[in-house]
Amino acid sequence: MLVVRRKDDTDARTRFRSDRFCQEGGKWYFFTREGSMEGPFDHRPAAEDRLADYVKIMTSGMMSEDSELSVLPQKP
Repeated sequence: MLVVRRKDDTDARTRFRSDRFCQEGGKWYFFTREGSMEGPFDHRPAAEDRLADYVKIMTSGMMSEDSELSVLPQKP
């Protein structure tokens, strides 16, 4: 269940950690907490939009972590 704290601003724009994004070979990627690297995207705003979608899906409770569709961790 998603809990909203009293001080949370529900109208605030999604904020991104700057270290979640990287550019490689002219393409943009973002890293997930699950350990995957998602991309490539042509522009950083496209990567930011997709990350926002990813976070919404993962926090919705509609996809279980053990789902075959969930993101697999990066291999070291």
